[in-house]
Amino acid sequence: MTEIIPPELESSLKQHREEMSRCYALLIANPYRAQSILDEMRGEIVKTAVTLMEHRIPLEIPKKPRTLTDVLQEAAAEAGMMLGSNAVASGVSFFRNVKEQVNQKAEPLDEEELLVYEDEEGNFFYIDDDGNEVDCDRFGNEIQED
Repeated sequence: MTEIIPPELESSLKQHREEMSRCYALLIANPYRAQSILDEMRGEIVKTAVTLMEHRIPLEIPKKPRTLTDVLQEAAAEAGMMLGSNAVASGVSFFRNVKEQVNQKAEPLDEEELLVYEDEEGNFFYIDDDGNEVDCDRFGNEIQED
């Protein structure tokens, strides 16, 4: 089924595209004006959504579940808009470092499985690589004799 797009909708969408292109050109020309340019872009996105809704184009809320990463990135971006990007730059790099460390810690460790035995008297031991019995606790931690 082919939908007929009204000429005024097409014209309005082209105007929104031109406005966004103008904003990107300004951003590329001078990234230090990002604060005001991004505010303009944000407003233009809202205007585009309004135009679509006025022409009965259905818009839905995204179904993608938000993750902790999404929330933290949005918070860092919003804080950057409020406080200035320099104030938040160290926070963003801190977030990246924490995320990398969490991911590294989440990886499984390469541990050998240790088989712990219990003798008749209730003492625990394991057999080391040389075939010797080593006294340990029930978790395989070697008991140091003083």
